[in-house]
Amino acid sequence: MENNDPETTVYSAGYADTFQGSSDFSTEYSCFYEKEPDGTVGASNLYVLASGLKGTSFPEVSARFTAKKILYEYFHSYDYVDANKLALAMRTANNEIYEYAKVQNDTMAATAIAASVTDGKVAIATVGGCRAYIIRNGKVFQITEDPAVVDEKVQSGELTKEEAYGPEGKGADIASALGTVKDITTDVYDGIEVRSGDILLLCSASLDTFIGKQEILTAAADNAPRTIVQQLLSSPSLQNAKVPASVAAIRIYDETSVDSMIRVDGDAPESTDLNLEKKEIELIRKNRPRTGEENGGEKKKKKDRLPLIILLVLLALMLLAGGIYAAAKFGLIPDDVREKYLGNIVPSTATPTPTVDWVRESMTVLEAEMAIEKELAVAATVANWPTQTPYPTYTPVFIDLEETKETEEPIVEETEEFEIPISFSDPDEELTGTDQSDTTETEETEEPEPTATPYPTLVPETETPEPLLKENYTDQRSGAEMIYIPAGNFILGSNLNEDLYANAEEEAPQLRVYLDGYWMNRTEVTNGQYLRCVEAGVCDQGYYMSLYSPGLENNPVTYVTVEQAERFCSWMGGHLPTEYEWEKAARGTDGRIYPWGDEEPDYENALANIPDYQDEEGNGFDLFPVGSFPDGQSPYGLMDMAGNVWEWTSTWYSTNYYQTLEAEEELSGTTVSNPTGPENGSARVMRGGSCASTEINNYAAYTRAANRSYLNLASSYYVGFRCMVPDTGDGATPETAAGPMENPAGPQFPGGPDNMGPRP
Repeated sequence: MENNDPETTVYSAGYADTFQGSSDFSTEYSCFYEKEPDGTVGASNLYVLASGLKGTSFPEVSARFTAKKILYEYFHSYDYVDANKLALAMRTANNEIYEYAKVQNDTMAATAIAASVTDGKVAIATVGGCRAYIIRNGKVFQITEDPAVVDEKVQSGELTKEEAYGPEGKGADIASALGTVKDITTDVYDGIEVRSGDILLLCSASLDTFIGKQEILTAAADNAPRTIVQQLLSSPSLQNAKVPASVAAIRIYDETSVDSMIRVDGDAPESTDLNLEKKEIELIRKNRPRTGEENGGEKKKKKDRLPLIILLVLLALMLLAGGIYAAAKFGLIPDDVREKYLGNIVPSTATPTPTVDWVRESMTVLEAEMAIEKELAVAATVANWPTQTPYPTYTPVFIDLEETKETEEPIVEETEEFEIPISFSDPDEELTGTDQSDTTETEETEEPEPTATPYPTLVPETETPEPLLKENYTDQRSGAEMIYIPAGNFILGSNLNEDLYANAEEEAPQLRVYLDGYWMNRTEVTNGQYLRCVEAGVCDQGYYMSLYSPGLENNPVTYVTVEQAERFCSWMGGHLPTEYEWEKAARGTDGRIYPWGDEEPDYENALANIPDYQDEEGNGFDLFPVGSFPDGQSPYGLMDMAGNVWEWTSTWYSTNYYQTLEAEEELSGTTVSNPTGPENGSARVMRGGSCASTEINNYAAYTRAANRSYLNLASSYYVGFRCMVPDTGDGATPETAAGPMENPAGPQFPGGPDNMGPRP
């Protein structure tokens, strides 16, 4: 939508709010922050809605955390592109929910929509069924696409599953929710131009069920965004249904109406985490007055207590009646009172005048005589019964367990002694001892099986043929230093028994993979190196690149697309590395977790440029020149394989592709050789992690050499690359070589390689 007057300066003012509904605590949350003050252009305003998914754990926590996290990460991002900042902020919220739920063994998920307005341009990012509308000239236009529409396009073949639902290839109900997968695919709508008089509307999925075009146009007639939001949330159908819903309204205006606009203070971005939001909700619940369902719950509790109360009252009445009866019976109550109030219920305590009944007296004497005769008869019968043998009596015997153990020990025939070694390194080594003639019988003896670990562990091979090592060289075109990676096997993937951050779905099983030899950039491609390609007329300069910025010549080049990276690598005589070539160059052949070993990077050991790192001179919180962390180099001497910026690879992302490689290995019976990954996909694998503040809670996992990630963005401030040049096998160095480098074996392999892996 083009601005009819591009020279007119436009501003934005908005408001966002949530209708709680009838739930105990709202599963939706809205927030906004307007950094652009009156009369100032270029600053961004952001509006966020989030909904916790019903049926998951703590949906109200997921909603609050998601909205606040997106708001905070957006305004603390170093990225210049609004769409990138939105997508990265949602990605961070997604990953934190995913990891938190995995640790808690719960399922947590939320949908979200966020819109940023900067200098008359709008960027929208959404995950889930939320909608965005724009009202212009009395008409309502929907900007976002519904999941149902996406499903129809997949069924018709207009979109592939990967294009519609991301690399996971799952349905919209699973893929379109934050927290359901490790990395989320965000729908981004960028470059939307707005003009004065437009109204941008963000609606949660639940609100769309209760409002339509007419309700939107009626509410939009008001000039104040806050009033628009309140009118939509007060829709009678929504109020009757009592379903939680959220909406944000943003009005676009120009200089002619600056003074007439009423702005409302938003929410200042603050850092948050899931534990904090959970505790805050518990505190609010504890202190707020009980209403709604809580009162209903209290009534239910009262109903549950009613039978107990009735029972206690009846018991008290029975005790009272018993007391009165006893008092009357023992003469504690006067006869006149007893007769007046109790009647004949309690007999009188006075001694009545005896009355003689001669018939009754005669019957009594007769009954007494009959009873005596019956007793005599019974006694005679009992005297004639036979004598019974009593049941035997058992005396308990206390058994001494120690004595029993000694006496009941089985007798074993003596055999000649022999020894079995507990462990040995050579599987062909013979058993040692005085007698080995009965080893067959020994093998048949059942022994307790060792406890199996849940995942197999690959051990680096020893005493393998030494691979051919070629010289490192300097590329004469770009000036990049190229390190040789010898041919041979290496351990791919993670050991789930040792790596606490390993992702079982993506990084397992651990495999032994063979790769041919190749050269790779010692550092990430720099601004200065990429500028050479631009000046040679081969590469394109991106709008946000810092190629001509003084002092940044040795910083990694960023905002580079996969296509631009491939063009640069082709200019050098190579291409982007596969994720397998990247991983071997990063960790060597011994299966280490990080390029330098198994120690996590932190602010003290200075092994990598991680989020919020600052050196002794005060430099930090941003990108560092390449090679600034020599202690964190890989076994081959490559720098910054962890941290600083993410690095593109040529491999399409597929979650469980390692399982495909395992099946290929089992089918062929040989080691997998030179894999290239899936034939197609919707996102490329990225490796290495970065120093982005959005990764402050995940950098220990992202900087691992085996970590696999992806990003559905064209470019970013925190994404760079390095190239590989294949070894043709003819013994010659590449044509672009300017000459060998010093110490060709790399800093950690003086004089030649050690244990760099066998050939297949």
